Amino acid sequence: MTLQSSVTATVGADRVEFEYTVENVGNDPEDLQFRSGLKADFAVLDGDVEVWRASYGRMFTQALQTETLPAGDSRTFPGAWEDPDPGTYTVVAELNTTGPDAEARTDFSV
Repeated sequence: MTLQSSVTATVGADRVEFEYTVENVGNDPEDLQFRSGLKADFAVLDGDVEVWRASYGRMFTQALQTETLPAGDSRTFPGAWEDPDPGTYTVVAELNTTGPDAEARTDFSV
C-alpha cells in the first residue's frame, strides 16, 4: 500500500474536532477493505494512557466493505471529542482496514 496519512486537532470551546486524511501517493488505485462500518478510529492519549476512544461504546455494521482510493486522491474522516478535560494530549488516528496499518498522530492542548 502506498498510503500517507495525517491528523489534525482543532480545539474549540467545548470539543476537539479531528480530521484524519489518508492519501494514495502511489501510481495505482488502492482497494481499502474495511473490517466493519467503522472506517477510522481516534484515540486520545495522556502520556501512555488512553483517555478517550471514538469507537468506545458504539456499535457498527459487521460487514466487510471495500472502497477504491484512486492514485493521487485522498479521503478524510472526521471525529470529535466532546467536553475534554484541560491538558496536553496526543491523538492517534487509525484506518480500520484488513490491509497494512495506516496511522497518524499529533499533539494538542486543551
